[in-house]
Amino acid sequence: MKKKILGIALMSLIFIGCEKPIIGKVISADVNFLFINSKGEDLLSINTTGALTEENVDIYVLRNGSKIRLYQGNLDAYKFFKIRTENGKSRFQLYFDISPENFSGNRITQFIRYKDGTEDEIVGEFNSDRKRNTILQQIWINGIAKSRVETGNSGQNPIVIVKQ
Repeated sequence: MKKKILGIALMSLIFIGCEKPIIGKVISADVNFLFINSKGEDLLSINTTGALTEENVDIYVLRNGSKIRLYQGNLDAYKFFKIRTENGKSRFQLYFDISPENFSGNRITQFIRYKDGTEDEIVGEFNSDRKRNTILQQIWINGIAKSRVETGNSGQNPIVIVKQ
């Protein structure tokens, strides 16, 4: 009888101890950049003249032919980008607004607008079947394609943009 109770208790612990994986929608909709000037200076460093900051940069999205400024105050990246610094290196992390109305086919066009009024156009191409997952596949910067590898690895090796 003790063996039977011990066996039931052991089986109960096995079933209780098993975890079910949490399966949900995968969203990968960001890309990382380094900004340098023509002298090779890091424009994300506050020590550089003309540095880019969260106060002097805005992100716009092309929606139905109009540029709409992105801002959502309840988000950590409320302007759809963050300047992150780790181990003395800074990077500009841009988030695509993946709202359905921003897609034109499989692409979203966003603009990084600087305080001097200039801007860079960033086009992101996403997977065609976004019912389950939404994954950034490739980007174009001012019409110049970056490879899928460059796009996918931008977290470890940010894509360089030279500002004049």
